Amino acid sequence: MNYYIVTKEVFETIEPGTIQFAHHSMDNSAWVVTTTDTVENVLSSYTNASDLSSYTVETNTHWTGDGSGIEEWEIEETEYLSGI
Repeated sequence: MNYYIVTKEVFETIEPGTIQFAHHSMDNSAWVVTTTDTVENVLSSYTNASDLSSYTVETNTHWTGDGSGIEEWEIEETEYLSGI
């Protein structure tokens, strides 16, 4: 699995069937995404869900707005549903 933060434009190019988890930023300009695809032009990449989760906790106002960030279990267990 690959763990990325990408722009909205890059997110829209990722094949929906390869996405496991996706969550947009509060301003909808960026996405946290886990995918089996290798994605070019990412804002940042992470080696695992724990590192990605830690980043969202450190920058929580950008991702959740409530001081919590995205929990590791959410990244690993929440299934992305295309079109919802």
